[in-house]
Amino acid sequence: MGDERVLQLAYDASLRAVTDQASVLEGLRARAGTLFAAAALVTSFLGGQALVHTSHVVVSSWAGAAVACFVANAVSTLVVLWPFRLRFSLSSQELIEIVDSRRAAADPVTIEEALRELALRLEVNYDSNVRTIRGLLWCLRLAILFLVGEVAAWIVVLWRI
Repeated sequence: MGDERVLQLAYDASLRAVTDQASVLEGLRARAGTLFAAAALVTSFLGGQALVHTSHVVVSSWAGAAVACFVANAVSTLVVLWPFRLRFSLSSQELIEIVDSRRAAADPVTIEEALRELALRLEVNYDSNVRTIRGLLWCLRLAILFLVGEVAAWIVVLWRI
């Protein structure tokens, strides 16, 4: 197998990894929006039923815990939905400048060099996105736990009425 084919494989793998990352982020954000909507429905329905029977919410009560879980869920999901700056593509301007500078020096860029550079730059983008996406995944997991806690707390409030 020639160098060009190996470099093409490396480029394809790097491109696929960054594309998969973009899909993961899109899925995380879609699920976070759904979780936020579910928490709002739970709060409006169960919370409304529970609060009909009381005039105020005591912070150290099950209703207070449910409201706190709702707020924590909202914060967690909004962190996931926040438009963080992640890089899933390359700047064509930078690449063209490299080609033009090499052309001016009478040292044209070979296809092997171009594929190698593209693969390496995509890998840098992938590596810089990993940490943020992992953090967003943990925020989504926390949001799920807060939703479960909220539902449980509202059920206890309604059960005690």
